[in-house]
Amino acid sequence: MVTKSEIIKNDIFRYNFIGKYIEGKILDYNPNKFTSYNSAKILLEKKVTEVNSLMNLSDNELTTRTKNNKGIIEFQIIKKNILKESFDGLISFQNLNEKNIQEHLEFYNNVLKNNGILILSISNKIKENKDEKQFDLNQIKNIIKTKFEVSEVYGHRFISKPIINYKAVIFRSVKKKLALVLAKTNKTQEFYKKKIKNTVSKHDPYKEYFHKIPDEDFIPKKYVEKSKPIFLILICKKIEK
Repeated sequence: MVTKSEIIKNDIFRYNFIGKYIEGKILDYNPNKFTSYNSAKILLEKKVTEVNSLMNLSDNELTTRTKNNKGIIEFQIIKKNILKESFDGLISFQNLNEKNIQEHLEFYNNVLKNNGILILSISNKIKENKDEKQFDLNQIKNIIKTKFEVSEVYGHRFISKPIINYKAVIFRSVKKKLALVLAKTNKTQEFYKKKIKNTVSKHDPYKEYFHKIPDEDFIPKKYVEKSKPIFLILICKKIEK
């Protein structure tokens, strides 16, 4: 199960990582509006001067964030008018699938300046399957080669399942059995609720450890095929016309 905190952490590490590759005026194509502020904040602390967030290609508006002289992030909504060759960089995380990829690549190519940087994150096709949201590296390179040149490739996230702390699992099992025993009579049930339940819950390590993934796994690393990462991050450059 993917937790909300895991998704947020995932974004924090990814945006911090890609910050060294982009600068200037950026388009962040991100359908998740709840992470747009945090991602913009991270990028504006790098060499990025303006972050424009777009949720859907069909939207008529962009949200723009810049940092003023006092270091405060200013926010405005602007009309998505003519965007042709407007951006120095474009970020697209987990947006592509086999049905929409040509439309999206055309849009990315159109709005980026010559030699603009495109940063793609896609789901890595580790096994043969029919998932239209997954691509292997050679496949994606072949699809984008007429518009973008891939300069670097990184693997991202290598642990597909949370690490299980079995002490935590045993702790919760014992807690459940204790509750069943004390629930046999009204008197002991009330005693459990008032005196034991809250105290035990405070020391329950299950929530802390069952979904805990090491920070190291959130850091993108140079792509090695045998490592079989969950995601691929491609640093691409628009081919000059």
